[in-house]
Amino acid sequence: MTNLPALIFIVLFIFFWGYAEDQRNRLYLQEQRNEVLAQASVMRAELEHTVNANLQLVKGLVSVIASEPDMGQVRFSFLSRALFDDSGQLRVLAGAPNLKVKMIYPYVGNESVIGLNYYENEQQRDAALRARDSNELILAGPVDLVQGGRGFIGRYPVFINHFTGEKTFWGIVSAVIDADKLYEHSGLLSESLELDIALKGHDGLGDAGRIFYGDPAIEDRNPVRVNVTLPHGSWTMLVTPPKGWANAAPSIWQLRSVLLSAFLIILLPLVFTAHLIRLRSHQNKELEAREQQLELLHERLRVALSASAIGVWEVNLRTGENVWDDRTNQLFGHEDCIYIRTAKDWEDALHPEDRMRARREFEVAIATKGHLNSQFRIITPNGEVRHLHSRCSYYHPEGGDPKMVGVNWDVTEEVQMKNALVNAKKLAEGQNEELKAAHQQIEHLAMHDELTGLPNRRLLDQHLRVMQEKARPGSGLAILSVDLDRFKQINDTLGHRAGDATLCHFAGALRANAPKQGFIGRVGGDEFVIVMECDGNLNELAKLAERIIEAANQPLNFEGQVCRFGASVGIACTPDNEVEYTKLLVRSDIALYRAKQDGRNCYSFFTDELQTSIIQSRELADEILRGIEQQQFIPYYQPQFDAHSLKIIGVEALARWNHPTKGVLSPYEFMDAARDLNVMDKLDHLVLQRVLDDMAHWRASGVEVPNASVNVSSSRLEDEGLIDTLSQFKFQPGQITFELVETIFLDESKKIVDENLARIQDMGIDIDIDDFGTGHASIVGLLRLHPKRLKIDRQFVAPLTESAEQRRLIKSIIDMGKSLNIEVLAEGVEKEDQVRILRLLGCDAFQGYLFGRPMPADAIMRFVKDHEAMAEQRKIASL
Repeated sequence: MTNLPALIFIVLFIFFWGYAEDQRNRLYLQEQRNEVLAQASVMRAELEHTVNANLQLVKGLVSVIASEPDMGQVRFSFLSRALFDDSGQLRVLAGAPNLKVKMIYPYVGNESVIGLNYYENEQQRDAALRARDSNELILAGPVDLVQGGRGFIGRYPVFINHFTGEKTFWGIVSAVIDADKLYEHSGLLSESLELDIALKGHDGLGDAGRIFYGDPAIEDRNPVRVNVTLPHGSWTMLVTPPKGWANAAPSIWQLRSVLLSAFLIILLPLVFTAHLIRLRSHQNKELEAREQQLELLHERLRVALSASAIGVWEVNLRTGENVWDDRTNQLFGHEDCIYIRTAKDWEDALHPEDRMRARREFEVAIATKGHLNSQFRIITPNGEVRHLHSRCSYYHPEGGDPKMVGVNWDVTEEVQMKNALVNAKKLAEGQNEELKAAHQQIEHLAMHDELTGLPNRRLLDQHLRVMQEKARPGSGLAILSVDLDRFKQINDTLGHRAGDATLCHFAGALRANAPKQGFIGRVGGDEFVIVMECDGNLNELAKLAERIIEAANQPLNFEGQVCRFGASVGIACTPDNEVEYTKLLVRSDIALYRAKQDGRNCYSFFTDELQTSIIQSRELADEILRGIEQQQFIPYYQPQFDAHSLKIIGVEALARWNHPTKGVLSPYEFMDAARDLNVMDKLDHLVLQRVLDDMAHWRASGVEVPNASVNVSSSRLEDEGLIDTLSQFKFQPGQITFELVETIFLDESKKIVDENLARIQDMGIDIDIDDFGTGHASIVGLLRLHPKRLKIDRQFVAPLTESAEQRRLIKSIIDMGKSLNIEVLAEGVEKEDQVRILRLLGCDAFQGYLFGRPMPADAIMRFVKDHEAMAEQRKIASL
């Protein structure tokens, strides 16, 4: 037990001895790895720089191809030659539209690559497709080249930007970096290199790729791993000493001597061991911090050089040598990117107007050993003027030459924008008065009629609102609505210039006759309004209306043509302001409507009875429109007879309104309102369809009516789509007859009316002239139209038995019809004596109450059956 402490000490010391040796060996191993890491980092930086530099050279070529997608071999070689001058590692540049190599440089020695299809080359297909699909640069390799050797291939996908914003894949541009030259330039093949190195990450896949350079077994020797950053990929550099890691430190025997001494003195070894541990920890942290700082600085430098638009330069004040980076060369318009230049290069580029000032500012900064903050213009070799901003500082490193180090950047856009703003400000200030005047002119045009200069409807509404607000008890207002008569005829016959002159002339007449304080406005094409104060004196308003009408009746001589027109005036007033002024305007329009109904060229005052009549007319119009929609309009039929045999030769269809509450109404109760609504063509269409349906029903029931005549309005004959509409009906030639009133102006009808009448007759529809003798149709007009029948108006037939003059008139009509081979039918036959005389005069057919009144479709069918039966009985009795 007395030796127990010694045994414990021996055991503990042996443990401590082993631990100390192990820590020393570990520290030595870490020192080896740090040293290897430092050497590997240098090669890694050179490798990254070389690869990136070569690939950046090609990036400009890719941009040119994207703008020149039809580039050929000659253009490609010309652009590629400059890249090869700046790089010693580029071996081949190839352009492969649609992934098939068609352009290559250098061409000599690489002819075998032409035609290489990446889709079919298993070794290169995956990387090529990855570049296309990712739209990113892909560095592949090393690969066995078709022309021999091995190389790394940087593939740039090329997309063409269209004006629509879409992108189209053109192909890829491949830059082949010679693998051996890359290794040699990066120091991997240096004879003085005392390291075993391997590169892992084929095709830039990092640890996921395989080892493509060096001994694959190096991974089993615990190598130092250094990440090599590539464009859109990475490699892993594996590094070990050539003989592997030394397991024992060279100074192990020294340690053992110390430990042996420490065996006698325990504290010294303990302190020494603690010191070694602290030293190792500090060194490890310091090395890690340096490595992280190196990585950060490297990344910052890469991003700054890639993204910055600032050019860096320096001037050696002793030698006068200028050093420009790539960006500075680009700012001055140099494509050759020469890094060593002279002061003359800078001075020659300066704009003549800025040269003296820029040189003086630079010389002052040198003399004062201070700073320069200047802006000047330069002229590039191609003649472009640029504005540059320059900043620099005096710098004199210890043991070196004094220098001026600075930066330049392009401020052309900022200067142009500033100048544009200054010019815009000046222009705005100069145009301020014009804008004010234009604004006033616009306001005037917005409130006045451009032709007559009178206020328009907008100003009228505003004027009425203001007067309504200022209205006071005891004051009143009168509104006269004036509309020109026959103004449309002036426009149609003499032209719009004559119409404009008429409007201006009448506007002047209104100014001359209206009260000075009155408001005169033009609110429509030929509609005018006068607004004036009124105390209820209707005689004064009537006299004003008469003066206006008299002024309108004075003819206007326009360029040798006489323009005759009239005026209708509607008057509404409210002496005590009981009626709102906007409603008063409506009342004047109602009064104007009545003046036009009374024959035009007159005036009318608004009354409650007039408003009631207008309301009734509006209600009638609404009922007519509803009746058309619900097909309430039906034909009644009046039979027509042969003058000698009294055989039914046809029927005339007469429009009736089967009103739901008032019963069957005659045309006299709705025809005028329908004509004002301009729905006569719809009524004609509806009646014709019912006539054809009824005739089909009669025929199916065994009743044959040879012909049905229907009335056709003049507006329907002017419809350009009439023939297309009639083509939709099904009828036989001679089955339908159109009755036209003589007042359709057969002698002076419009061209479209003549064309429609001709095509109607070509379709097999006959023409009858209704109410013949009441109009002014000439023989020439009858010959041109060639109707089938003339219908003598009932007002000539009624006095036939008492008046010899009427008999001579009818005789002349019948003779004229005979001479033109036109049948003659007499309407309104109501007496037997009329029948006898008309037969003696040679009339061909009769129609009237004596033979049959107008009746609905079912009644006419029974009437025809009964008439045929009676005719058959008379025939039998005569036998």
